[in-house]
Amino acid sequence: MSTATELPLPMSVGRVMLDLMRQTLVLASSVLVAVVITVGATNFRDHRWSIASTPIFQLVRGVGQVCISASMLEWALTCLTGMIENWDDDKHRELVGHPGRALNTYRALVPRLEALGLGPDVAHLADDAQRLLAERHRVVHSVMMTANESRYEAWHPRRDITWAADPAALHPLALDLTLCMAEVTAFAGAWKERSERDGWPILS
Repeated sequence: MSTATELPLPMSVGRVMLDLMRQTLVLASSVLVAVVITVGATNFRDHRWSIASTPIFQLVRGVGQVCISASMLEWALTCLTGMIENWDDDKHRELVGHPGRALNTYRALVPRLEALGLGPDVAHLADDAQRLLAERHRVVHSVMMTANESRYEAWHPRRDITWAADPAALHPLALDLTLCMAEVTAFAGAWKERSERDGWPILS
């Protein structure tokens, strides 16, 4: 049965989370603005957007946005798990240095978080992150190819599939990754607030 005891929060964990909140909010705003600008640029008739509206520019920007948003999500998952488990900075760096490990480590906590009474949302968060990061892997680990002057395709070697590399689909993926990161960050903030108020929980 879970209990709550007063345990000091390591200063390193507190600093990590403060940095996370500050950096992710700034970067998330930048990504959201970039998505809006990109979508708007495709329909803007002014000559200043002539380069930005080309298919290859849109494709490169879309892939870049997916990469940035995915890395933000993995870092947020690392910091959330580290806060729950009271890690120091070295442990954070060790985990985030191995792609995919942050998600797996958080998912391993889900049964214990549910036993604490947090409900199904903690599992849904892991499911959403897994689905979105899998889409990121498909995009990043594919070979981009030209189908014609205005359309691109991508081949994923491991799965041996070819898919339409449509920038219009990449921007919403980047946005979904960013929104999932925001949910993880909000969970971390709520956990920290509750722990400081009621005592730092020890997971059974």
